[in-house]
Amino acid sequence: MGQGQEIHAKRLVSNLLTTGGWILLQNCHLSLAYVPELLSQINEIEHIHPEFRLWVTTEVHTQFPISFLQTSIKFTNEPPQGIRAGIKRTYATFTQDYLDINNRPQWKPMIYAISFLHTTVQERRKFGSLGWNIAYEFNTSDLNASLQFVQNHLDDMDPKLGIDWKCVTYMLGEIQYGGRVTDDFDNRLLNTYCKLWFNENLFNSEFEFAPGYKIPHVQKLSEFINAINEIPLYDSPQAFGLHENVNIT
Repeated sequence: MGQGQEIHAKRLVSNLLTTGGWILLQNCHLSLAYVPELLSQINEIEHIHPEFRLWVTTEVHTQFPISFLQTSIKFTNEPPQGIRAGIKRTYATFTQDYLDINNRPQWKPMIYAISFLHTTVQERRKFGSLGWNIAYEFNTSDLNASLQFVQNHLDDMDPKLGIDWKCVTYMLGEIQYGGRVTDDFDNRLLNTYCKLWFNENLFNSEFEFAPGYKIPHVQKLSEFINAINEIPLYDSPQAFGLHENVNIT
């Protein structure tokens, strides 16, 4: 859903209400004004086809119509807990073809690095105001946009010049993830992660995001999954750059 998509959704719903079928309307938080109209459209039909099913996805939004939620069966998809679970969940969406879509040697390490960054910025929320001053809703869209940017950057890269790390850190820290960040100190923190992790050291076999958290230098998706399974189940605060006493507070 989004600007201009309401008319297409309305026509499709109207058709399937009488002929039967399943319909999925994604990202309805982008069309909040349409949601009450959608509910009215369904309620006004006297005889709904027994095979009609409507699925709606939305991000958390304080202005999402309560009346729609009250008439729906609700499922929540919450982020996994911990670095291992988060990276494993991300890699569960990949295929071997995706890992091989770019033949640059930097591609696979950068996929892992972005996946680690994605998990880290999400997991810091569990520390409350010690993690972020504001609880940002980082999501899969941020991850996918970052991966697509890196893929395009590597496709266009001059091998003699290498990766433009200034461009990469700016895009991740100010645009893809940084576009959600409104607090100045949170912005400094995010950009610190990006500058520490996204540089030529990333490709060094001794590189660590934090003590004990390395990039697997493997090629196969199954090998990545095996390496991810070796990540500690419980993360110390130091893994996020926090003091060990943060759990006490």
